[in-house]
Amino acid sequence: MPGNTTFFAKASQEKITWKDIFSNVFKKHTAEDAAQLFIAGTSLTTPHESRMIGEWRKPWLFARVGIVSLVFSIAMYILMVFFPAFALNFRIPFFFVAAIVLPLTIVLLLWELNIPRNIPIFKVIAIFLLGGVVNMAGTAFIRIVFAAQLGNQAYIVGPVPEDPTKVLAIFVCLLIIKPKFDYILNGLLIGATVGMGFEVFENLGYALNRGLDLHILIMRSMTAVGGHIPWAAMMGAGLAIAKGKSKLQAKHFVNIHFLKYFAIAFGLHVVWNHSFGDGFLTIPFTWMDLKSVILTIICWLILLHLIKKGVKECMRIPQTVSTPQSVQQPNAAGAVAVSAPPYAMSKSLTLRGIAGMYNGSVFPSPQGKLVIGRDARLANIVYPQNTPGVSSVHCEVRYENGMYVLIDKNSSNGTFLADGTRLTPGQPYPIARKNGFYLANRENMFEIE
Repeated sequence: MPGNTTFFAKASQEKITWKDIFSNVFKKHTAEDAAQLFIAGTSLTTPHESRMIGEWRKPWLFARVGIVSLVFSIAMYILMVFFPAFALNFRIPFFFVAAIVLPLTIVLLLWELNIPRNIPIFKVIAIFLLGGVVNMAGTAFIRIVFAAQLGNQAYIVGPVPEDPTKVLAIFVCLLIIKPKFDYILNGLLIGATVGMGFEVFENLGYALNRGLDLHILIMRSMTAVGGHIPWAAMMGAGLAIAKGKSKLQAKHFVNIHFLKYFAIAFGLHVVWNHSFGDGFLTIPFTWMDLKSVILTIICWLILLHLIKKGVKECMRIPQTVSTPQSVQQPNAAGAVAVSAPPYAMSKSLTLRGIAGMYNGSVFPSPQGKLVIGRDARLANIVYPQNTPGVSSVHCEVRYENGMYVLIDKNSSNGTFLADGTRLTPGQPYPIARKNGFYLANRENMFEIE
């Protein structure tokens, strides 16, 4: 779990922010990093539940894809302007990329946030296509059959047929494509992908019905961030919460957890489509008025809440499953080493000193708790009274909620993770095996065996 310790410490208390989620976006990544993402989700590459936390990396690829797609769209637009005789040749690829760039970026973000890494990219594409078609066809059917009852009010003719058929599309995709659907993060991704299908197809339809209208396409694509994708994501996550680990049944569609998030999404859709507030304080170059901005912020606050719940759900999994052996590789002597899982599978705890006076020393604790400090009455690992930087009761490592956690006990000079992150006193930080920590300075360093 290199680099993610602080993230999961915050996640354990549902305190992660978008800044925490996006912190890897501007870091350097290689083509191999991207390849590792794209091969995820198969029977050979999906990590076991006991290793999914340790092997997951924070999202970054979505931003690269979004930027490249945006640059391509701008290039096509410039070519249309400077070569009007060939404008139609450039307009078709521009239309497709402009319609899909923002929806695709959002869905890739949620795909990378899918910590279980159990839905491959080819199934995401299949859900996009099938979900979009089912959603569009179901909406058209309801509008034709119940035309008189629906009337022509946008806040009725939009949400009433479109939102129930989003749920139908999610169900059809689960039935036919059979993606994994055991976690809240799975539900967020599947729902968002169905919403992406509807969003892209509808936006292209609006533009084509108006004679390849660029203004309509760009306007609707810009506002997609607060529309069908987050609404459908809420529905998918709500259904995942209602279902849990059980087999999907009819009763889950009337479960209060699903109905709550469906009602929220439906309500946001109604307000979005209502004429009240339309055009008030429109933001330049975005075609989004104040109402749209407020609704979009609400959408993403709800999605952040669901992401927090989803991450915390994943963090609870390792305590309930057995530890699989990782792929074994013989060393030069022919011995086979088995790597330890990142989280605890039992209450036993062993610390090893890796620097300073306790370098090489091993401290086992079958009770799953070790205190480090200078006070021999309270500490299990005792430093001499004159040791610089070490407090009487400096820190504690213990087994808690299925994982090992490190807690600074209000020490004067701090407890630090191996990467230099200083712990907040009194706050438990999840820590993986073989990840080091130190007291005050790197001369007092330990790791969990």
